[in-house]
Amino acid sequence: MSWSGCVEREEMRAVLRRGQWPAGCPAELVRHVESCAACRQEMLISTHLQAERSVAVAGAAPVSSSLLWWRAQARRRETALRQAGRPLAAAQVFALVMMVAAIVGWIAWNWPAVIGLGRGGLSLGQMEAQLGVVPVVAAVALVSTLGGVVALLTIERQP
Repeated sequence: MSWSGCVEREEMRAVLRRGQWPAGCPAELVRHVESCAACRQEMLISTHLQAERSVAVAGAAPVSSSLLWWRAQARRRETALRQAGRPLAAAQVFALVMMVAAIVGWIAWNWPAVIGLGRGGLSLGQMEAQLGVVPVVAAVALVSTLGGVVALLTIERQP
């Protein structure tokens, strides 16, 4: 395919842009396109692309403006909720990290008692006898709180 300069090419392009090919153009231009390989190839490609575009435009279903407005509002609300939820999610992660740090710190502080519990079996009665009531209540509250946080995070992530 040669793309050498052709004096009739710009006129042919103008006719194609206006959609006047071949009925609305001079007969000399039609004869030139039939004899010039470069112009003929460009004309064939252009008419094919114009035909495909018109088929695509005709096949596109117009959407009502109320549906577009509703989708835009839903997208706006979803974005606002996502942005509002970011600090809440950060607070949940921070609380979880702090609880884990408190558990690790308490275990490190009371390591001999924890080791003693591990040797003799683990029961609430033994924990109460060795550590007192407050740590046992705190441990039960912590486990139940962690269970609630895990359940909350699991429920929020389901679509």
